[in-house]
Amino acid sequence: MKTLDRYIAKSVFGAVLVVQLLLLGLDLMLALVNELDNLNNSYQLTNALYYVMLSAPRRFYDLMPVGVMVGALIGLGGLASNNELAVIRAAGVSITRIIWAVMKPMLMIIAVTFFIGESIAPKTEVDAQNYRVMKRWNTSEAKGKSGVWLRDGSDFFYFNSIRADGKLFGIQRHSFDDQGQVLLSTTMAQSGEYDFNREGWVLHNSTKTSLSDTRIRSEAIGTVFWASDLNPDLMKVIIINQRYLAPSDLWRYSKYLEKQGLKSHEVEIAFWQKMLMPLTISSLVLVAASFVFGPLRSAPAGTRVFSGVVVGLSVKYVQDILGPASVVYGFDPIWAVLTPAIACALYGVFLIRRTG
Repeated sequence: MKTLDRYIAKSVFGAVLVVQLLLLGLDLMLALVNELDNLNNSYQLTNALYYVMLSAPRRFYDLMPVGVMVGALIGLGGLASNNELAVIRAAGVSITRIIWAVMKPMLMIIAVTFFIGESIAPKTEVDAQNYRVMKRWNTSEAKGKSGVWLRDGSDFFYFNSIRADGKLFGIQRHSFDDQGQVLLSTTMAQSGEYDFNREGWVLHNSTKTSLSDTRIRSEAIGTVFWASDLNPDLMKVIIINQRYLAPSDLWRYSKYLEKQGLKSHEVEIAFWQKMLMPLTISSLVLVAASFVFGPLRSAPAGTRVFSGVVVGLSVKYVQDILGPASVVYGFDPIWAVLTPAIACALYGVFLIRRTG
């Protein structure tokens, strides 16, 4: 049985790898074409190509569920087309045993995917987004076209971009009274870096404007220290899209938002989508196997590929739709992710039981 398991695993794993690389190549090409409209004197074709390549790990991670679904269909479908599955079944091997043989290589794929999503993709995506901002616009033009606003206690904070080493550029800090009604001062700085010993930001080339009932006073204060819980890791989390973040970053960010009294619903949805991706992938593989043993047993390869793309994208889109719906109807964000995955798995089990 070990030989049979290895043979099935080799067929499915090879198909998943080929499909994933093809999807990634197509996505990278489309991304590069999309960047052509943004080219200018400082952001040229080589810069756009570098940006797209930096985003490759994130794109690989995003494409994995569909790639696994289509790859499993092609791998098992190839065995079915060559009547190898029929021979295996005739030898007394159950459908459940075959599906378990398919699931074994998926465990390695899931582990690699989770590692990329946690350790590699978030870091390269931060570098990619900041590289794009710095190249497309110079320092003066970037202000207002990019950057992030956020709240830290009674202060509102803006920064234009953050470098991979955690250094900030284009900083504004607007300080209000405890009720958040009266603006007390505005501090602007060209750059800033975090001091982990003092747990705060050291702002360089700063100018402070103080407001009172009778006058406005502006003065250059050079270097100033600002105590804040917003460390570089949180800053990097804030500047990139939530669905590109690592699960650990999403969890930390959601706790920070709760501490600030802000809504963290969207962050929680993104967190559960990543944490439950192994379940989503497993349910898609189960459906792929049920298709091969059931309705797509004798279908052409093109039909199987099309069915895999439709099912994989449908699960993703349903999860994306249920996310905002959980905010409107007040149910836990975890169910926005669990419901499509469980429904997909149950549908696969239903088809397999009919076949068996």
